[in-house]
Amino acid sequence: MEPESDNFTIDFKVLWQILKKEKWSILGIIILFNLAGTLYAYSLKEEFVSEGKILPESQGKASSLGQYAGLAALAGVDIGGATSGSDAVRPELYPDVLKSTPFFLELFKVKFKDKNNKVNSFQQYYTKEVLDGKLNPKDQKLQFPKSDNYIVFNRQTEKNIKDLKTRIIGSYDKKSGVISISVKLPDPVMAANVAKYTMDYLTSYIINYRTEKQKQDLNFIAKRLDAARGKYFNSQTKKATYSDQVPLSSLRLQSADLQRERIESEYKISSTFYNTLLQKYEEAKLKMQQETPVIKILEPPVVPNLKSEPKKSIILIICFIGSLFLSIVFALLISKNYKLILS
Repeated sequence: MEPESDNFTIDFKVLWQILKKEKWSILGIIILFNLAGTLYAYSLKEEFVSEGKILPESQGKASSLGQYAGLAALAGVDIGGATSGSDAVRPELYPDVLKSTPFFLELFKVKFKDKNNKVNSFQQYYTKEVLDGKLNPKDQKLQFPKSDNYIVFNRQTEKNIKDLKTRIIGSYDKKSGVISISVKLPDPVMAANVAKYTMDYLTSYIINYRTEKQKQDLNFIAKRLDAARGKYFNSQTKKATYSDQVPLSSLRLQSADLQRERIESEYKISSTFYNTLLQKYEEAKLKMQQETPVIKILEPPVVPNLKSEPKKSIILIICFIGSLFLSIVFALLISKNYKLILS
């Protein structure tokens, strides 16, 4: 007894006859799906993408101050430590700044011009143009009490930030070291303006991060230097006044000689302390200069003329292919026609 074969063959002649028989059903499904696809494609809001690129100074790059080390040494200033600094944060983490809550909170407050030359805050623009002014009153209420220890959002703001994280994107290329920023919005002019602001925000953040410690050191030394300068000038004036009142040639009393020594000692201490702080202050300024990164704009944001979305032609092609496939499946399933083509 021969085993039954599990292999099936398709009778294409019968298949063609079934398709001809169900042609109106197939045609109706194709028209229906394509009509729905067309309505969907033209109901989507146009989106424009503006891009920009910046190149931050490479990490651990040798400082240009090194060439002045010998000259600075003659002036008593040590810049050895100032030429050996490096990044405390990896450059690939810089784009994450654009995903932070403080960035979006600042962005909502900034005013921009749109394509109609109207000036609005980004919060107003986003609500009107992106959300079409549709706000759910329930989403406007705070679910938790406000506090200085944490940030509280209503649901609408939380949704807005989540959506903007998909619209404002930063990326870092490890090979070239270039940071790319792209902004997608319904208004091409607004997209370019927001991209420019985003680049400026990131540039400012990088510079402030790299120089924050040096700024604190410089301000601290500057305050101590002012105080030391006052004491130095006072002791200098006191020394000169005493010398005028009691010339060295007229000293006869031991008490007067002791007073002169005290004034001289106070003057030397204040002078040494003042000059030391002055040297440290110059070193701190050089360190500040060395730690300030150079950030080059490789590609400024440009107002896009062509929309990036929606891709209407792609949507229509997908709808046609999908409707054709579904209509054939539907034709084969009617009255179990698929059994007729299998043999």
